[in-house]
Amino acid sequence: MKAILFDFGGTLDTDGIHWSENYWDAYEIFNVSITKQQYEESYIFSENNMAGKVKTGDSFSATLKYQITLQIEYLTNKNYLHHSLKDNLIEKIHKRCISEVLENVEIVKRILLNLRTDYLLGVVSNFYGNLDFILRDLRLRNLFDILIDSTLVGVKKPDPQIFQIALDRIGVTPPDTIVIGDSYDRDIQPAKILGCTTIWLDGKSWIKPKETTKADYKIISLKEVENILVAIKQRK
Repeated sequence: MKAILFDFGGTLDTDGIHWSENYWDAYEIFNVSITKQQYEESYIFSENNMAGKVKTGDSFSATLKYQITLQIEYLTNKNYLHHSLKDNLIEKIHKRCISEVLENVEIVKRILLNLRTDYLLGVVSNFYGNLDFILRDLRLRNLFDILIDSTLVGVKKPDPQIFQIALDRIGVTPPDTIVIGDSYDRDIQPAKILGCTTIWLDGKSWIKPKETTKADYKIISLKEVENILVAIKQRK
């Protein structure tokens, strides 16, 4: 194996916790009186409207703030949430989420530094055009040889072509490549179509897949990656 391609959102930033669930955890912690269905409506709304908000120079903190604000505005406009709670709730949820990401990123850095001695590393992510800036802001960019942001290349997962673009740019073939991501549908299945080895980060997802046969390996934390790679080498 020569290269490892990682997803970003839900993988490198939260270690397998899908952002839909990460936000919902925050709503529950702060005792926000909304139903899960109401929250999910707000999450879908925020996802659908993020592209018009994010600029290429926006940080990770700013990106999170946009999405949380869109959710809270949706909830207040629908009268699911009283408008007087809006500003304070945005700040509390944002502070909690960014703190957790920064803590996790420090662990991820150590893992990536170890992997760089043996592998080319890349990121392939559905993002908003500002992923390069975000990785620099989080001091992760120098650990990767290639970065593919779906907005910039015009192809989104689950289209396997986005992974093929990464393979072409980094100069490796699918049999020499491992793909790691938290989304079975968007990361694992398309990477397997190309012939990559796949490691599914099966953490806390919004929707569990009905079948998982395309995942060659399954982990619940990125802390397990190095042991899995040893196993892959032994099998080869």
